[in-house]
Amino acid sequence: MKEKLKAPELRFEGFTDDWEERKLGELTTSFSGGTPSAGNSSYYKGDIPFIRSGEINRDKTELFLTEAGLKNSSAKMVSVGDILYALYGATSGEVGISQINGAINQAILAIKPYNGYDSHFIMQWLKLQKQKIIDKYLQGGQGNLSGSIVKDLVLNVPNFEEQQKNGSFFKQLDNTIALHQHKLDLLKEKKKGYLQKMFPKNGEKVPELRFEGFTDAWGQRKLIDVKDNEDRYSYTGGPFGSDLKSSDYTEIGVRIIQLQNIGDGKFVNDYKIYTSEEKARSLNSNLIYPGEIIIAKMADPLARATILPKIEPKYLMASDGIRLKINTDYFDNYYILTLINSDVFRKEALNNSTGTTRKRIGLVTLGNLPMMIPSFEEQQKIGSFFKQLDDTIALHQRKLDLLKEQKKGYLQKMFI
Repeated sequence: MKEKLKAPELRFEGFTDDWEERKLGELTTSFSGGTPSAGNSSYYKGDIPFIRSGEINRDKTELFLTEAGLKNSSAKMVSVGDILYALYGATSGEVGISQINGAINQAILAIKPYNGYDSHFIMQWLKLQKQKIIDKYLQGGQGNLSGSIVKDLVLNVPNFEEQQKNGSFFKQLDNTIALHQHKLDLLKEKKKGYLQKMFPKNGEKVPELRFEGFTDAWGQRKLIDVKDNEDRYSYTGGPFGSDLKSSDYTEIGVRIIQLQNIGDGKFVNDYKIYTSEEKARSLNSNLIYPGEIIIAKMADPLARATILPKIEPKYLMASDGIRLKINTDYFDNYYILTLINSDVFRKEALNNSTGTTRKRIGLVTLGNLPMMIPSFEEQQKIGSFFKQLDDTIALHQRKLDLLKEQKKGYLQKMFI
């Protein structure tokens, strides 16, 4: 029987040779840096970018060294195109290609491939192996990686031309992902700016920016004032923990909304637990329905809210959720949602919260927080504006997530 080729599942046309198994230290030279004495001010505020582990994928740094700082420390210089690998702390296993010439500290390993080996190919392989490396060498998340560990990592490499093909392919894919991430970040910043300008600041009765034709002053109400008075449970919290225990959970039935499902203006559909119809009926006052607002009593962030989607005909709140069904004759659903998630309202919630390690706010306290509200027509204009903006942000987020999933699939199929 012919021996199976050492090759990935997916490769570029024209390449048929086996990939070779080598140690990373055989293909590269590497070194880590150091940190100049923080007590010597003459070592800092110079012109040399000082790259720390959280900055390996950035094109700028927060700190800069002087020539004296570089000379009188173990900090070492790297160049654009060098591989930067994080050894310590929360960023352990992160890897990138340096975008600047600068100095590195001891938490970074600079990796320079020898002739015949491609930086982008090696960097992408290290990305693919990140979790395996952490699981093997940082069990339980404790400790640090080291240069010797990284040098002993074993990888399979093709000839230089195939490395370049793979490296170039993933570089283009990374650039596309970065472009979509940049667009998404700009949209989020734009929304943040509109939120600051389209709601009155504390003590004011009109916002800085509003739609043409609206001139009336806004009125102050309480959150509880916007609820639907025809429904006795239109503003209510989830059941006591003793009324809904883990032993009540089922594989099918009425879905329970947990804190994990309440995103900041979005519904997070990942975490799914259920209870029986019978149990849900016994907690009838804690049911909540599609199109209604659910608010989180606990951080993070505190009092974040989302509108429940039409995935299920009804839901049951867990103990830390608050149902808000509004009176739609006088108040716009999306306007109220946006206002709850605005900085103005969130600061009020934080100022009235309890707890030290994790902030919490009660049903009555939250209901009595002030809200500035314009006419119903202006609410609708503002609500519609932010819904369109949120839909655009969600669309870009889905595109970005899809690209990241595609890259993950390619990494698994194009490396051994």
